[in-house]
Amino acid sequence: MVSFACNICGRFNQVENFRTEPASCACGSNVRLRALIHLLSLELFGESLPLVKFPRLKSIRGLGMSDQQSYAAVLAEKFDYTNTFYDREPRMDFTTAHPQLYGVYDFVLSADVLEHIAPPVERALDEVCRLLKPHGFLGITVFCNPSDNLREHFPNLHTYRTVALGDSTVLVNRRKDGGLEVHDNLVFHGGSGATLEMREFGSTSLKQKLLGSGFRDVHFLTEDVPDYGVLFDADVSQPLIARKEPFMFDRSIARELTDQNLAVESDLERVRQECDTLRARIKMAAESRWVRLGRKFGLGPDFS
Repeated sequence: MVSFACNICGRFNQVENFRTEPASCACGSNVRLRALIHLLSLELFGESLPLVKFPRLKSIRGLGMSDQQSYAAVLAEKFDYTNTFYDREPRMDFTTAHPQLYGVYDFVLSADVLEHIAPPVERALDEVCRLLKPHGFLGITVFCNPSDNLREHFPNLHTYRTVALGDSTVLVNRRKDGGLEVHDNLVFHGGSGATLEMREFGSTSLKQKLLGSGFRDVHFLTEDVPDYGVLFDADVSQPLIARKEPFMFDRSIARELTDQNLAVESDLERVRQECDTLRARIKMAAESRWVRLGRKFGLGPDFS
């Protein structure tokens, strides 16, 4: 029996047959998603907080790549965060340029998306790095083959479509040289179309590609976090953080924190003044001769 508190929704769970990939909480979270939120909290705040306890800081800007609604909705409440999609609004194709957004975001989250991006995947990694602030970071979960080898399923992909053929689906590709390819035995994750598996990463090759795209440091989460139900086995996707530089609050975030602190101090001062006024009124009432007379007969309020 595995017992843990979900760091996404806060529910306490007891799971008899614990597995890493299927959802193990009613909110739909599994090991990789709870690990991603764990890493996000560590990177932003220096400690692992449940998502519901993240401070509300609208100066922190984030992007999601088709993030699950269970945590995307809460992130949108806490931060200036937008969950984007490849096939529906709000659309965001990370393989194309968005120069108006360069250097805007504090973090980007990509949960099991990189294996579905058409080659070369470096286009998306380069673009994410450009979208991030100088101290921004990319949070990733992605399956990494235990053999530590990168396997591109369709290295010559150029102009292609997936087509239903009988009871199966095939990929038809026209290479740059004009040659035609047909691939069968396709692997889809949770659907078809954009969920087609394009590759399997190895940890070493993924790190090399991230460093080659401009990230300065890559940290893989390999240790268990049992309190949050993050217990790894050979089948789980690899959670990691890729940093441009160690994250730090910029002036806008620091100013928002200062404003929040001043607002709290103002509220505390108001409460203190209300308490002082109430104490003065109680003291005045306690010294009233009618109250004193009533106490002699066991009547009236006792202000002691």
